[in-house]
Amino acid sequence: MTVLWSVVLFVHITVAAFWVGGQLMLSFVVMPALRRDATPQQLRAIAQSAGRRFTVVTNRVLFPALFVTGPLLAWHDGARWSNLTTSAFGHLLVAKVSLVVAVVVMASLHGFVARRTSRRGVRIYAIVTVIASVGVLAFAAFLSMAPTP
Repeated sequence: MTVLWSVVLFVHITVAAFWVGGQLMLSFVVMPALRRDATPQQLRAIAQSAGRRFTVVTNRVLFPALFVTGPLLAWHDGARWSNLTTSAFGHLLVAKVSLVVAVVVMASLHGFVARRTSRRGVRIYAIVTVIASVGVLAFAAFLSMAPTP
């Protein structure tokens, strides 16, 4: 049974790394390079293409994997409805899940805004989403050190 939970944890961490790492790569490597080297038309076309592809991978693979493995791991660690508000682990888990929901909403808004507004508006959503996503990783680290209920 330990092997099964190790696999579930491995999948969760790998998928989370791909999700957050992809955001970081797009925001801090790809987009600055495009802004420096591409024409405005090329930048828009490549950014839209990369954004669409990342959205497809995220919606079809990453989020489903995270939304299955996350609750399984929480349950395995002893999280129950009854102890979410009565333990440090529960408080951290609620905060992490709340931030995940906020990130999903912000990422969705980013996609919506990217099709309808200025580059500045898009960049603000991207930066806030990346910062919040890194915050999710911070909560995950805190959870790993918190005593389980």
